Amino acid sequence: MLVICTALSFAAKAQKTISGKVTDRDGNPLPNVTVQVKGTSVSAVTNGKGDYSLTASPTDSLVFSSVGFISATAGVNNKSSLDTRLSLDNRSMEEVVVVGYGTQKKKDLTGAVSSVKAKDLVMSSSPEVGNMLKGKAAGLTIRQNSAQPGGGFDILIRGGGSSSRSINTPLYVVDGFPLTDLVQPGSGGRYQEGSQSVLNSFNPNDIESIEILKDASATSIYGTRAANGVVLITTKKGSEGAARVQYSNNFSVQKYNNPFDVLPLNEWMQVRNDAAWDQWLFENNVAPYGARTLEEAQAAPVNGPYRKLYTQNAINNVGRGTDWFDLVTRDGSTAQHNISVTGGNKLTKYFLSGNFYDQKGIVKNSGMKRYSVRANVDQELSKFVKTGINLTFSRIDNSNTQLGGDQFENSGIIRAAMQQGPHIPAIDEEGNYPINPQLATQPNPYSLLTITDQGRIERLLGNFYVDITPIKDLTVKLKAGMDRGYTIRQNYLPKTTLHGALENGRASIAKADNDHYLLEATGTYSKQLTNDHKFDMLLGVSQEKFVTRGSSVGASGFITDAFLWNNLNAATLQLPSTSYQAKSTLISYFARLNYNYKGRYLFTFNARRDGAGVFAVNNKWGFFPSVAVGWNVAEEPFFGSLKNTISQLKFRVSYGQTGNATLVGNSNAFAAYSAYPAWLSASDTRLIGVSLSRLENPDLKWETTTGLNFGLDFSLWNGKVDGSVEVYDNTVSDLLDTKPLNSYQEVNSVIYNVGKTQSRGFEFTLNTRNVQTRDFQWRTIFVVSHFRTNWKERAPGWLPSVYENSTDPLRAVYSRESDGILQAGETKPTSQPDLIPGQIKIKDINGFQRDANGNPVVDANGRFIRTGAPDGRIDDADTRLMGTSDPSFMGGITNIITYKNFSLNFDFNGLFGRRIQDPNFVAYGFSAYGINANGYNGLRSVKDRWTPTNPSTTSPSSFWGFSQYGTGDFFMQDAWFIRLQNVSLGYTIPGKLFKKVFNSAKVHFDAQNLFVITPYKGIDPETDSYTAAYPYIRTYTLGLNLNF
Repeated sequence: MLVICTALSFAAKAQKTISGKVTDRDGNPLPNVTVQVKGTSVSAVTNGKGDYSLTASPTDSLVFSSVGFISATAGVNNKSSLDTRLSLDNRSMEEVVVVGYGTQKKKDLTGAVSSVKAKDLVMSSSPEVGNMLKGKAAGLTIRQNSAQPGGGFDILIRGGGSSSRSINTPLYVVDGFPLTDLVQPGSGGRYQEGSQSVLNSFNPNDIESIEILKDASATSIYGTRAANGVVLITTKKGSEGAARVQYSNNFSVQKYNNPFDVLPLNEWMQVRNDAAWDQWLFENNVAPYGARTLEEAQAAPVNGPYRKLYTQNAINNVGRGTDWFDLVTRDGSTAQHNISVTGGNKLTKYFLSGNFYDQKGIVKNSGMKRYSVRANVDQELSKFVKTGINLTFSRIDNSNTQLGGDQFENSGIIRAAMQQGPHIPAIDEEGNYPINPQLATQPNPYSLLTITDQGRIERLLGNFYVDITPIKDLTVKLKAGMDRGYTIRQNYLPKTTLHGALENGRASIAKADNDHYLLEATGTYSKQLTNDHKFDMLLGVSQEKFVTRGSSVGASGFITDAFLWNNLNAATLQLPSTSYQAKSTLISYFARLNYNYKGRYLFTFNARRDGAGVFAVNNKWGFFPSVAVGWNVAEEPFFGSLKNTISQLKFRVSYGQTGNATLVGNSNAFAAYSAYPAWLSASDTRLIGVSLSRLENPDLKWETTTGLNFGLDFSLWNGKVDGSVEVYDNTVSDLLDTKPLNSYQEVNSVIYNVGKTQSRGFEFTLNTRNVQTRDFQWRTIFVVSHFRTNWKERAPGWLPSVYENSTDPLRAVYSRESDGILQAGETKPTSQPDLIPGQIKIKDINGFQRDANGNPVVDANGRFIRTGAPDGRIDDADTRLMGTSDPSFMGGITNIITYKNFSLNFDFNGLFGRRIQDPNFVAYGFSAYGINANGYNGLRSVKDRWTPTNPSTTSPSSFWGFSQYGTGDFFMQDAWFIRLQNVSLGYTIPGKLFKKVFNSAKVHFDAQNLFVITPYKGIDPETDSYTAAYPYIRTYTLGLNLNF
């Protein structure tokens, strides 16, 4: 028996070689994972392919651990091969976030910072990351203003407290370099091209994380450009290990289902007949429009007797006519290819990537192509010196179509397709594009497709740095960078278009260069004293130079359209050319001090002094300080056993100032003169005139935002639940705006500092790890925020309307109150004696105090005095504040689920407390007046308009616009919405199926904009900002990711 036991004991301790591979949840190999035999000192580290090998006994257990991942333990159990997958450690307390000029652990932050990791975003069909951030960060309001390829966004951090003269958009910083927005030059024609995102130049697949800096403690280190918040974008870096290649492709489709429900020809003819009859009754004052009977009107008609335009037989047999939308739209598609290589050793690490993105929009001729490459290389020259470069180059080719809400001769292609009557043929037998004979200024929509409009945006962003560590704890960073932007727009209006024919073809070329140079030096000193005191100090200086130049040329009168813009000399008329150049400089000195006592008491001080070339001598320099303190109650000794439940409970408060020096149109505080062709001489020679175009304001200074923020960070059950609460109060003073001068002045306005605004709000973020096991993980991210921005102080000499108050919302909405539609037989309101049935009633809610002559009287301040009661008149006294165009709440919820090899991501976002008009309904949804008078088309809903035989209570009559009392808020609708923004279902194919070819492969199916929950009756509550906006279409994507 003793012999047998001894043999068994020896077998249990027998050592054997154990090997395997360690991967992440997506099957990507993980280098530098420590594999240790539990309870011993025996260990190994995985190589660049995630492989390891060590010796262990059959009864041992192996512990797998790596920074940023949850450790795993697995028994050997007589196996010779043991593969393991590690899950990311999502406990946010130890998470490192990027801040201005450095990084900090999230638990040590005293400022308001939201962090979004790229791994939590669905990156498939969108060309840029802005669209993916909707509903991901509290305090970040994103509204898509155009759904065209590469369409732009209105992005606000904690609302916008600046006036219209300056800019409310945040500062974007990519790998430490502040971005300049690059936009296409003007077309030289009459059509708008829509808007595009500032982030289109950057491949979202290259991004590692996005940090949103919100309060003064987080943003004041950026000084003069941080008043509207800062968005920090950090791209991926190389890592130690063998070269790893990743390739992905995505193919997306947008099935176009026309949301503009216009009338087909047979219905249009019937509506036009009815509208003509209605018009005849109206012009002849036949009841209910007037007091005449039908018989009286027929006996003595105004403008002759009524004549039916179309017979019923013609209506029944005509068909559906020209489908303009079918001619100018198509199904959209997107193809994207992305490849990256990353790797390195202890001294050199690299990340290289290339991207091709090709989107064809749902409107023919609209599209976008992007080519981009990126190289991030870090090199350790010695233990004292490190260097590196971040380089990105991108080229965007835009195929522009005609957009915008302008009307008649300036109509975009969508509005022209809505308005053009279905009785007009798209093209005649001779190849001409007929126009509406009753509206000669309306372009043929189909002809607009013959316009050639191409734009290009090229960006070269290079950022080189050297880190020097001369002594322990001190790092000196020297940085030099350049953001080189080149844009060109080439446009040709052929003779096949309405206005091209008037000019025998018109060509234009516009170019612009935007050069931004950066020199920067920082010194960072970090010192730990005992185990209690930690200091981090930063000193820095930077100089930025901005050079903008541009030119444009044009010509008209071509013998053929074939030249496009390629032979301007072949034109009979050379149009005036333009050119310009502007330069400015920004010099900055900045500092930061962080103090941390036992992780319990936190203190941060920031200061920045900026000098900007756009201001005159009296206010060229600005100083922007901030201070913040934090108290992590969970680190107090009295917290005791509660820390097992509440791992973090940190209170924060910050106070400070940031600035805004951005003026619209590259303006400045200096006087300027303009030279231009002024008149013709007796011999018809152009003579140049020079005149003052801008007045100097030597006292012009920065807008200053003074902010107070209270924050609470919490973490429960070792990070299973964590989040934050923010409450803030921001005051923007010395608003940059335009002050009007007397009209007899040579220049009747000057840029001026006027007034103050105040923004108040709160934000709430909640992250939960609902389930976290080896095979199943489910995380939820919930954010909600609210803000209100009001005037706090108006400009000197402010002359308000009677309904305006000094503390109204900055983006206030004023209107009269509607009271329904006047019906036939209903008594007219006393205050609206001229109202006729079918028009909109307005409530008489107030009136002016009047003198003996009936004139309104004013108070000591010159303001009209209201009675507070109805006065039998509809005037400005009945106009009141209805609210603001800002949403009252913004929110989002994201769910990230993995089960074995499957992954599911889906997220909702929403804007609440919004009211807007449906611009398409107001223009074409109820009035048939233009259908009859001008041969317009309209939406099918026009058949539901008020008529004597259809006493509608929701759609007024075709003669609503003849009312002198206006429409009030009749057309306003609740426009809150909840959108299912993204759904992504992925499957990681088991590696054993192709182990010799790929390390891992993943297929995924994504869908964007699946549905919207909203009471709004228009096309889309987010993008319906003007008539005939580019429609927001559902997108389906199929993708494949390969790792070699």
